[in-house]
Amino acid sequence: MTALLFIALVAAGFAIARLFNRVARLERWARVLQDRLNTLDPDLARPLQEPTPQTAPLPPPVVRAQARPAPPPPAILAPPEPPEPITPPAPAPSPPTAPAQPARPAREPVRLGFEAIVGGKLPIWIGGAALVLSAFFLVRFSIENGLLGPVARTIIATLFGIGLIAASEVARRIPATRDDPRIGQALAGAGIAILYGTLYIAAALYDLIGDLTAFILMIGVTVAALGLALRHGPPTAIMALIGGFAAPLIAGFRSAGIGPLLAYLGLLVAALFGLAIRRGWVWLALAACGGGFAWVNLLIATLVAKDLAGVGAFVLLLAIGATLALPRTGAARPWLRLLPLVAGLVQLLVLAPALDFGPLAWGLYLLLSAAALWLGWRDEALAPGAAAALGLVLLLLAVGLDRHSATAPIAAIAITALFAIPGHLRARTNWLWAGIALGGTAGPVLLANAIGHQLLIPLGWAALLALAAGASASLSWRDRSSARPEHIFLPALTGGAALAAILSMVALVELLPIPWRWPAWLAVGLALAAWAHRSKDGSIALLAPIVVAATGLAVVAGFFELGDYLGSVIDTEPLPPVADLIAIGVLPPALLVGIARLLPRGRTAMGIEWIAFLLALAFVPAILPAPWHAAGLGLAALATIAGRLPRNKTLVALAAMVAAMLPVLVQLLELIGLSLSGDALPYNLLPPIAMVLRDLALPAAFVAGGLLLRRDALEVARQGVIAALAVAAIATLYALAKQPLAIATLPRFEAVGFLERAILTQAILAAAWALRARQPRLSEALLWFGLARFAWFDLGWFNPLFVTQSVGSLPLLNLATIHVGLIAAWLWLTKEDRRWRIATLGLVALAVAVTVRQATHGAFLTGDLGRTENWLYSAALLGLSLAWLARGIQSGAGDLRVAGLALLTLVTLKVFLIDASALAGILRILSFLGLGIALIGIGWAYGRVIGKAKTISDAAET
Repeated sequence: MTALLFIALVAAGFAIARLFNRVARLERWARVLQDRLNTLDPDLARPLQEPTPQTAPLPPPVVRAQARPAPPPPAILAPPEPPEPITPPAPAPSPPTAPAQPARPAREPVRLGFEAIVGGKLPIWIGGAALVLSAFFLVRFSIENGLLGPVARTIIATLFGIGLIAASEVARRIPATRDDPRIGQALAGAGIAILYGTLYIAAALYDLIGDLTAFILMIGVTVAALGLALRHGPPTAIMALIGGFAAPLIAGFRSAGIGPLLAYLGLLVAALFGLAIRRGWVWLALAACGGGFAWVNLLIATLVAKDLAGVGAFVLLLAIGATLALPRTGAARPWLRLLPLVAGLVQLLVLAPALDFGPLAWGLYLLLSAAALWLGWRDEALAPGAAAALGLVLLLLAVGLDRHSATAPIAAIAITALFAIPGHLRARTNWLWAGIALGGTAGPVLLANAIGHQLLIPLGWAALLALAAGASASLSWRDRSSARPEHIFLPALTGGAALAAILSMVALVELLPIPWRWPAWLAVGLALAAWAHRSKDGSIALLAPIVVAATGLAVVAGFFELGDYLGSVIDTEPLPPVADLIAIGVLPPALLVGIARLLPRGRTAMGIEWIAFLLALAFVPAILPAPWHAAGLGLAALATIAGRLPRNKTLVALAAMVAAMLPVLVQLLELIGLSLSGDALPYNLLPPIAMVLRDLALPAAFVAGGLLLRRDALEVARQGVIAALAVAAIATLYALAKQPLAIATLPRFEAVGFLERAILTQAILAAAWALRARQPRLSEALLWFGLARFAWFDLGWFNPLFVTQSVGSLPLLNLATIHVGLIAAWLWLTKEDRRWRIATLGLVALAVAVTVRQATHGAFLTGDLGRTENWLYSAALLGLSLAWLARGIQSGAGDLRVAGLALLTLVTLKVFLIDASALAGILRILSFLGLGIALIGIGWAYGRVIGKAKTISDAAET
């Protein structure tokens, strides 16, 4: 009884809520209508007045006609154009006022307020609920006091319910209540509720009637309620709805079986749909649909699988029936019309596992999907239902394949045919149909391939995927007239091309092993680029780079498959297989270049070109043995220069070449550093000369040849490249220079170490002299380099005065004299520069000193300074100074005279201060006396020479 009371209260609450909504709508409409009337006739805004006897003889139209010219709005003046109806005074009596009087009360419903509506309606519905509660409390009172037995209570409650229904019919007929339908609605609703409660008590509590009898009586009450709903409106329909769906629960639906229950539910829903269509109640149709699906879920939860076949058929009929019924009830919104259809699809999705994904489950789902397609075909507004059906059926297929359903493969074929065919036929009418076409074409085969791969051999999968790809490509081809240069996604044109590419790539995975599938994927990208170029569509042009990116990700994922190829590129691994060379090194760069050329010029195309260039560059070391990597990359750099490729690509090729040269170059530069730090035997650490020539000289020669071939190559980077080539050349020459004498031991160094250094220094200075006219800057750099080498090694680290080295045993014709003399000679050739003239004179003095040292010590210049050697230094330098003075006086060279005078002075000081320091007594006195006389004599003689020269020059001027 409590449950029945709860149901009644819910129904009453629903009715009251609807009443409040209607009141609010009426108030809004009243305000809108009042505003409109006021704008048309301002007099309507004035309060109504009762007619007085004085004004009764006057006709009301005359008063309104006299008042109309006063308001300014022209819209009011337009209707009563001529005043003819007002002027005739013939019908003077008051009867003409009678038609005007009924028009005034007609405006009163417009002015209904909240108080009038709620005060008139709400008590009636509360009264109806009170009648139901009175019956409940009457039965309760009789039970508590033992006044009536179960049979009597049931009979009284039945009679009371029937009496209320009869009273509702009476209320519709008697004059006092027939104008207010709410009284009849309240009485009928209360009577139906009492009858439902009575049947529940009789069957469930008192066991007065059997389940079948109770069920039949429930059907009768429901039919009566539906009939009364046609006469009394929503409250009775609500009671019929609740009671109709609750009847099987009260009566016990298991005893009668599932078939009769489903038949009853079907008839109930059909009746409710009919009532909803007849009265235009959308809410009733939706409520009936919801009640049906609620029963479906209850049956799925309580029944075994073998009893659920009829439930699936009921879901199918319910979803289709509701979808067809809703438009006839007045439901105009497409989503509302699609709601039962989508709910049915979801319900069958839940039901399919219970049916073990058997033929019945698939058949029901495909039938409902076909209904969705048919409805969408008839009405474009319902096309989303077909798309939803496709999405849900693909989800069901995925679950079925995952559970290894035997019928899932057949269902996949049926799904493809069911959705793909109408989708392709309607693809150009609506983007949803294009999506259905693509989803129906590709969805089943991709799901089957991913989840049920064991169903077919790879060749079979490839064939199916190729067929699906062809169908998708045909859709894109048929929609080619929609192409546009903007990047706008078009489901048929762009989606068809994209899906065809995806299906083709999956098919290639089935056919080809890992190295070969990558260029095959790039071939798909090339086809997309060609289609974009052919159709001039901007969105398709975006697909080819996506394929390139996907291929790159696949390569990264299969990185370990590249072991042999990468090892041959960056390491000393042997050559990879020819298949890898073609699949990785030859085809991808060519395909990428084709893609870049077909795409519109921009950053994307340039990026793809860069990828192709890098792959092609990596192919060079891949096909060559490791020792020849640098030479091959040098040849590639030459090709980029000769082929006039962009500067950045040439620089990348040069960088790759330098990277390959680095092992040898770094080793040689390290040896040069050891030599600069005083290592006398770097030859022992030299790499083989063949390696130096192959890895260093040959690549540098290739690049140098390219720069000579194209004088404008590399632009601003040219000088930097030349400097790098110079470093490589110096390192190569260093290695070559160490080869002839092969100084590997200290005795060997003592024998020919000075000779090797002298030859290298003289070669550098000779090159500087040879380039002085054509390359003055390079000539000067080499000159400085040779002098620095002489100063660093011969005067510094390996000075023969301190480090034992042979300079030759012949006086004057020894290495030391010749070496220093030749350096002075090279500098004398640049005598126009005063700096070099001074350095030349210094080197000549050094050569004289070295000659004296060699004459006194022989081949090895190490040893102590003897008295004879000391006096010979003075004599030789004195002679040199006198020669400089004589030559300077003769030629008029002032710097030579100054140098001779300075040297003479120094020699004189040396003789009397150092050489004579060993003398004692009178000899010491005579030495200083001689020093003074000699210095005075030198000054006097030099002064006369300078004066004579000045006189001659003055005379020449005058």
